[in-house]
Amino acid sequence: MQDDIFKKEEADRWFERNKEGLVPKEDLIIKIIRDYRLLDKASKVLEVGSSNGFRLAKIHEEFGSKVFAIEPSKKAVEDGKSKWDFITFYQSTIAEFDESKHFLDFDLIIVNSVFHWIDRNHLLISIGKVDNMLKWGGHLILGDFQVHIPIKRKYHHKEGVFTYKQPYKEIFTSSFLYVELFTMAFNHDSKNLAGIDINTYFSVSLLRKEELYFELYDGHRH
Repeated sequence: MQDDIFKKEEADRWFERNKEGLVPKEDLIIKIIRDYRLLDKASKVLEVGSSNGFRLAKIHEEFGSKVFAIEPSKKAVEDGKSKWDFITFYQSTIAEFDESKHFLDFDLIIVNSVFHWIDRNHLLISIGKVDNMLKWGGHLILGDFQVHIPIKRKYHHKEGVFTYKQPYKEIFTSSFLYVELFTMAFNHDSKNLAGIDINTYFSVSLLRKEELYFELYDGHRH
C-alpha cells in the first residue's frame, strides 16, 4: 500500500531532499493563526505530517502552545527530537495512529500537504481520526492541492506511487460539522498569487468544527 511505501522509505527520502529548508519561519499558516487569534498558552496543537516539527517550533515560540506531531519519517522525527524537546512526536501515519490512547481534544490541527499522498483505502479513515482528535469549537487548517475536479497523477520520485488532487475541505464541510472561515489559493511552485493553473493550484483553508444543523420545534426553525 502507498502508506507503507511512505513510512518505510519515501518519507525519509522527502525529508532528506528538503531538510535544509525545514527551519522555524513565517508562513501562511502562522499568519492565519495570528490573524484569527486561534491560540493561547493553554492551547494544544497537533500537526499531521509535521516533518521535523519546524512549524510547531515556531508556534510554540510565538504562542506558547503545547505542540504535538505525527510524522511517518524516522529521520525527520529523530532530527526534530534532537532540536526541540518541547515537541511530542509520534512516528506514525495518521491512518495507523491510535488516537484513543492519546489526546482527543486538540484546539488546532494542521494537515498541510498530506491528504494528497494518502492511499485511497485509508483516506476516510485518516479524515475520521483527524475529526476525532479535534474538539468542538476547535479549528482545522488544511493545505493541499484542492482543485475542483479529482485528479490522479504519477509521483515522479517513486514508481507505483500516485498523488491525488481534490477539494478535501469539502469532505469536512459537507458533513455539516465544519464551517469554512478562510481559503487562499496560490501557485504551489512559485508561492505567488499569480500564474495559477490546474497543475499548480494549492490552497490553505481554515475550518471550525461546529454543529450546523437547524433545530425544529413543531415544524418551525429555531
